[in-house]
Amino acid sequence: MKNYIFVLFILLFSFPMATPIFGQDFSAPLQTEASPVLVELFSSQGCPACPPADAYMQDLAKTEGVIALSCHVDYFGVKGDMLGKKFCTDRQTKYIKQIKRKSHFTPHMMINGHMSEIGYERDAVTASIVKGRSERVQNILIQSKGSGVFDFIMPQVNMSSAADLWLAVYDKPHTVSKRGKSVTHYNVVRHFLPLGEWKGGVMQRAVFPLISSSSAGFAIVAQDKKNGKIIAAGDYKI
Repeated sequence: MKNYIFVLFILLFSFPMATPIFGQDFSAPLQTEASPVLVELFSSQGCPACPPADAYMQDLAKTEGVIALSCHVDYFGVKGDMLGKKFCTDRQTKYIKQIKRKSHFTPHMMINGHMSEIGYERDAVTASIVKGRSERVQNILIQSKGSGVFDFIMPQVNMSSAADLWLAVYDKPHTVSKRGKSVTHYNVVRHFLPLGEWKGGVMQRAVFPLISSSSAGFAIVAQDKKNGKIIAAGDYKI
C-alpha cells in the first residue's frame, strides 16, 4: 500500500484560481464557494478554557469552504486522554516559533497557516477567515477510486519555494465527560501523514489515507516551507 503515495502521472491541464469575496456579513464564517480556508484548532481534554472552542468547531466544520481540523496536544498529561497526539504538539510548536511566542497555549487556532487567534474568540477567528477568503488558496480535487484508495489532483501554482504536502485523517464527533459535563470534540485528527514536497506543478497522485469506521473524512494540504502559509487544500468527507 505504501506505493500509493508515489506520483502516478502528470495531467496536462490546470484549474482556475478562486476569486476573493467582498461585501459579506462578517458576523459568521462566510458560506461561499470561494478559496478554501484551513482552520486548525490546538486543543486538549485537559484544557479548562477549551470547551467553547471545541463547540465552535462544530459550526466551522459545517461552514462551506472551511476545512476545520482539531489537533489535540499531548502536553497536558491528562489520565485517560486518548485524543492527544505528539504530532499535534510538534505541529503547534512550529507555529509557536513562527508567530514568535514564548510558550504554547490552548485553545489556539491557526488560520491558513499564518494567522493566530485564541480559539474561543469567535469575532477574531471570523475576521481571519474572511481575510483567508481573499488569499487565493487553490483547491485540491480529491476523488475516490474504491477500496480505500483516493486520487488527488494538484493545480498549477507559481511558487517561489517548495511546499510540504500532508494528509490529515479526522474522526467523527467524540463525546467525553469532563468535570461532570459532556463535551463533544469535532474533526479530531487521528492520523497525520507527510506526502513529500510539491513545487507547484500540475500532477495527480494516489493515496491510501488509513480511514476507518471512526473516520469522518480527510484533508490534503500544501503548505509553504518558509512562512507556513497554505497554498492549496482539499477536503473529502466520508
